[in-house]
Amino acid sequence: MSRRLELDEGAQVVVRRRTFLVDGSPVALCDSYYPADLVADTVITQPRKIKGGVYSVIEDTVGPIRRQVSHSVEDLVCRMPTREEAAELDLMPSVPVVRVLRTVYDSENRPLEVQESIMAADSHEFRYEVKMR
Repeated sequence: MSRRLELDEGAQVVVRRRTFLVDGSPVALCDSYYPADLVADTVITQPRKIKGGVYSVIEDTVGPIRRQVSHSVEDLVCRMPTREEAAELDLMPSVPVVRVLRTVYDSENRPLEVQESIMAADSHEFRYEVKMR
């Protein structure tokens, strides 16, 4: 994740781990990575829900970060799950997963977050709209 965050190898990152549930069943595993120096001394480093979400902290005009979220780039890969992923998502044998790797950038094209989501391929749909002009 360091490379996607444009950090030196071995630089510290803060990881927020979540499991998303629908009707009590796990549907997605999501890990978000942030440069430690960017989010130091903010609620982003704390293991709890954040009112308004992480981006509200990043964009708070009187907060310590004060950067505008601009855009993201996503890479999707379909593959078979690891044993751990299959167990955490309670997958049936032979169900593949989709790994979505999203890099979120600020208005100056600096990476703010890398988010890795793992989802069962048989229960998710993806739709992308791209403006060409």
